[in-house]
Amino acid sequence: MYLNLDKSDLIRFESILKNSLASLISFTSYSLYFPREIPLAMQEGKKLVPIIEKDRTLLPLSLNNNFLGIFLAKGTDYNQLISLKDHLGSFTSLSLDKLFLHKQCMLDELTGLSNREQFTRMVEREIESVLSSITPGPAATMDNGPERHSASFWIMIFNLDRFRRINNTYGYMFGDQVLEGLAAELKRVIPEQAALARLWGDTFGLFQPQSSPSKCQELAKSILEKISETVFEYAVSGEKVSLTASAGSSFFPQDIKGHQFRKTPYELARIAIQKAQQALDIAKENGRGRSYFFGQLLSRGGVIMENLPLNRMIINLGKNVDACEGQKFMVWSRKFNGHSQIIQEPDKKSLGHYPPIHKGEITLQEVQERISIAEVLYLNDPSWEIEPGDKLSLLPEKDSLLENNGIVENTLPKKDIMTGLYSYRDFVSLWSKNRNCVDSFSMVMIRIHDHGKNDSEQGIGGENLILELMSSLKAVLAEEPLGGRYSSTCLIFYFPGQSPQDLYPALCQLSSSIRDSCQASIFTGIACFPYLNYSRINTLENCRKSLEHADLIEFPHVACFDSLTLTVSADRLFTRGDTFAALEEYKLALAADEANTLARNSLAICYARLGRMEMAAKQFQEIIGLEDQNIMAWYNLGCAHLKQGDLPDAEKAFEKCLEIERDHAFSLFRLGQLAENSGDLDKADKYYNQARETSSGKNLAPRHLARLAWKKGDREQAREHLHQALINNPRDAFSLNLMARIYLENNDDPQIAESLARQSVVLRPDVAGFWNDLAETLKAQGKEDQAAQAKARAFA
Repeated sequence: MYLNLDKSDLIRFESILKNSLASLISFTSYSLYFPREIPLAMQEGKKLVPIIEKDRTLLPLSLNNNFLGIFLAKGTDYNQLISLKDHLGSFTSLSLDKLFLHKQCMLDELTGLSNREQFTRMVEREIESVLSSITPGPAATMDNGPERHSASFWIMIFNLDRFRRINNTYGYMFGDQVLEGLAAELKRVIPEQAALARLWGDTFGLFQPQSSPSKCQELAKSILEKISETVFEYAVSGEKVSLTASAGSSFFPQDIKGHQFRKTPYELARIAIQKAQQALDIAKENGRGRSYFFGQLLSRGGVIMENLPLNRMIINLGKNVDACEGQKFMVWSRKFNGHSQIIQEPDKKSLGHYPPIHKGEITLQEVQERISIAEVLYLNDPSWEIEPGDKLSLLPEKDSLLENNGIVENTLPKKDIMTGLYSYRDFVSLWSKNRNCVDSFSMVMIRIHDHGKNDSEQGIGGENLILELMSSLKAVLAEEPLGGRYSSTCLIFYFPGQSPQDLYPALCQLSSSIRDSCQASIFTGIACFPYLNYSRINTLENCRKSLEHADLIEFPHVACFDSLTLTVSADRLFTRGDTFAALEEYKLALAADEANTLARNSLAICYARLGRMEMAAKQFQEIIGLEDQNIMAWYNLGCAHLKQGDLPDAEKAFEKCLEIERDHAFSLFRLGQLAENSGDLDKADKYYNQARETSSGKNLAPRHLARLAWKKGDREQAREHLHQALINNPRDAFSLNLMARIYLENNDDPQIAESLARQSVVLRPDVAGFWNDLAETLKAQGKEDQAAQAKARAFA
């Protein structure tokens, strides 16, 4: 595919162009122009020449005889540029060549799509934006709401089925033609906001922000259908060649696990892509021509592979699909699963389907890379064994029938001879019988992490660690508790009549002992009954939550289930997008500790995202009552007042922020907006420039200063600020929209205005004004029908 620069590339790579020219000539400021016609003063026969004026220079930007636009450099030295006049054309050509090489490095040469590196960088940048929008906590603000960012995106990796056969049969030249033609067809299918890339060979990637899972499923289906409908002709013989493809998808942040959020955006981008690739691999394994979502693999993709002694078995789920020890699965008969047909002989007609019948429940004991070892917790019918091929469905922890009902079989529970521990099934059965006999008790979960061993070195060495832990536990405790194996690396204990405060010192001592004697780390979670309004059964789930909390704190890694644990659990729900569940968990955290400002701030953010501003404001005021100098609470209170239309109180709250912190950039921006909206542009200018001097405000200020300059009628100044704003954030919808309006009002090329306006509506389709501006750019080009459609969308 032939690549070239176009006008939109000048805006896209503007910083590179500016820096390249700045290394050759000096100027104080600059802007780009896209006139409909080349100025006469710039034409010298067939040659384009620069226009050099007293304090500014207009450089024509032309590549391969294609006029692109004008670089207006202001504050230039007239005498210097006159002496360089004959060389300025070479300077701009060199700069444009540099832009072209940069674009070439971002695109796949064959298809013209983004290449793998550009696709990965795109995902990485989006993750940085998403993380700032989904994370609650003490620094969370109402600026991080859904109106600022969708806080979600989708990745699909798809690969052509048996494409190697096409290369081998018809040759690589025809194979390349197929890939190029397919890329052109797919560009017509994907939405404007999506980005398509060729990652390698016949594997493509699709990135789409701001989309729901249901819409993504529809798009995945339409892409695979488009591929299967596309027919290519082999010119030599006239043969018709058709294709199919398989796809795998992942969602961010839904498919990211808690501990993975601590990784950098660089790492997270590759994790998200790898998860989509994993789903693609499963799709290939299950017959090709299919589309799988990563989130479905663990919940619905499990199968029993092989039976082992001692009620254990191998299943096909491992670390590759985020399986983890302790997870519970329902086992469904491979025949009686609701899908197998009842066939009548001899005509073999289907009479219907067998009903789904579940055999029992299993728990994962040891998780390896692509498989796991599971243990039977109970069987519905002891005479009906679990068999290879039986299907699995993931159970939420709270839905485990064993844990809730304490199913006890006729056989007596048996301790493991080596460790003195019960199997998890026997432990839960004994605990369920004993938990109602006492008024209070505690549960403890201990997970071992051996830093010195890798997966291939575990096994017997890991069991020796368990023995060492049990020996050390007996040494620090007054009496031996009821204990069980939650998984191969996690133990669970029941302490009747004891509180977390009784156990905490001994468990901290245990952590030190294991670190010193075994060079291993242990993480310990403690939960007790009674606590708040939780039932006895809930204690096990609370213990699991406290273990997750322990993983986030420093040595000795011992966490008691408390208000902070509930906050951590709520944050996890919030991150997954389950705002209502997070809200209830934050409420429980405050019921445990009213002074937990961490939970209260996050609760208020939840209320704000649900549109309940009055309740959000009340929570922020509660925080201020406890901590008068809490700047984020004051700032969020100001935002809540602003959304309620209470401008005087909003202004007071933002001014209070500046009393606490003189250079609080976000408050300066808010005060600038209040002044701007009231018509006091000079006061707004003062606030915006003050914000630009701060480290957190310097990249955000150009957008606000551009809008201000535009309102003052200074189009050139507005344009300069907007260029800087888009360098800082190429996905700034408001800057793109204002740039489109300026280009349109200046009678520049309306195609450039249309391109910018389209980008703004893709990023923020909810802003009606953006659709109106897009309609104006279309109307300027005589595209009346499209303009009418855009106008209608503004009022949808």
